[in-house]
Amino acid sequence: MIDNAPTFVPKPTVTYWAISLFNSRTFRINAGLLFVTLVPLLVDPELVSMIPPRYLVLYAALVKVANIALRLVTVRPVALIPPGDTVPIEVPKIDPPTTVGD
Repeated sequence: MIDNAPTFVPKPTVTYWAISLFNSRTFRINAGLLFVTLVPLLVDPELVSMIPPRYLVLYAALVKVANIALRLVTVRPVALIPPGDTVPIEVPKIDPPTTVGD
């Protein structure tokens, strides 16, 4: 009998050492920005209606710039582990870019 079933070939992976999510600058800054956004809503929703839309747009832009800046310095994956611990993480290996938009 001829077996035509496809064989499973695992993708190559690379092992990185992930840091705790709670040690991540990106996570801490985003959590702080989220807190600054939600506190006025929880305290007094009418307060938000008094904030000029221009400031809300500027705040949204600031959050995006902060995320881009943090992305430039982020080099490690994170995991939901106790602060100060590290854990090996298998990440799919990627090939070099083949085009400008890759």
